[in-house]
Amino acid sequence: MQPAPAPYPIITEQSVLLDGSIVAVIDGMGGLGGGDIAATWLAERWATRKVRSAKTLVTQLKKDHADLLDMARPTRTPMMGAVATGAALLPDHALLFHAGDSRAYLVNGTTCTQLTKDDLDDEGTVMQAFGGGKRLYQEATIEPHTLKVDWREGHTLLLMSDGAWRYLRPPVISLAYAAKPKLKDFVLALAEVVLDGRADDNISIVAILGKHVQPASTP
Repeated sequence: MQPAPAPYPIITEQSVLLDGSIVAVIDGMGGLGGGDIAATWLAERWATRKVRSAKTLVTQLKKDHADLLDMARPTRTPMMGAVATGAALLPDHALLFHAGDSRAYLVNGTTCTQLTKDDLDDEGTVMQAFGGGKRLYQEATIEPHTLKVDWREGHTLLLMSDGAWRYLRPPVISLAYAAKPKLKDFVLALAEVVLDGRADDNISIVAILGKHVQPASTP
């Protein structure tokens, strides 16, 4: 059974250096055991990582998957795994990465564009994740999706777990973004839409506002 969602949203704000730092939504896979452990393991691994190229990003993500499998196999939950959508943030773009059924959107004014495609089969089974899964726990490699996102000032990169996006269509996201100019209020509005509806899972929403970075001056 999935844990019940919190009765109210918990929101935190912080600044992130545009030096290749990673921001991600990581969602432990329910029903297989140890999803929370896998998610925490990935979060700790990515917390201090800096990535500046797509090639390096893919290499490191594949190693994360292999190392998570190695860590999980001797435990009581060898199929533990987590889906994740995140981005390495750089001054003029973001390197988006994705595996599973969490999602990324780019929001700008009244436009909301989905950037990721869910790794699901026709029956809704997750076909790719970090670590385990019904079909994946014996697979040594994954092929994480990556995308270079032109991340300009005023554009917002929105990352969400499936517990959130399944109740938030792009028009709803766009309307909330237009009505709530402050990023915190925008995230709160999205969370309230989910929690006021048929929410049946934990939700995670991360909104990252692009900032213009002045080039370094030369003497």
